[in-house]
Amino acid sequence: GRPGVAADVVGATVDRIREHDAGPLQAFLGPAVCGRCYEVPADMRAEVSALEPAAHSATWTGTPALDLPAAVRAQLQRRDITIVGPDAPCTFEDERFFSHRREGLTGRFAAVAMLVE
Repeated sequence: GRPGVAADVVGATVDRIREHDAGPLQAFLGPAVCGRCYEVPADMRAEVSALEPAAHSATWTGTPALDLPAAVRAQLQRRDITIVGPDAPCTFEDERFFSHRREGLTGRFAAVAMLVE
């Protein structure tokens, strides 16, 4: 999420993995809200974008937004991580996925990280 992107949690995780394994790494990006749909206050966009420029975005209507998938992609690419699979669907646009922004309800997602030898 936004705090993790701002803190470069992905980068820190990759760095930690590389302390134990120097082999090639790949990443698959799962569904997430896209930069056209994740509207935020202008000051929040400025704060996160100062830390990760790839996060800077605007919504369909031109209001300030954050593109977290683009930010994570940039953080991975800076560490020479191969991103596999198709672009993940937007959780706001694709009704197959839960979206608090679309539904106003609480739900949960899970993340999986694993080393495959």
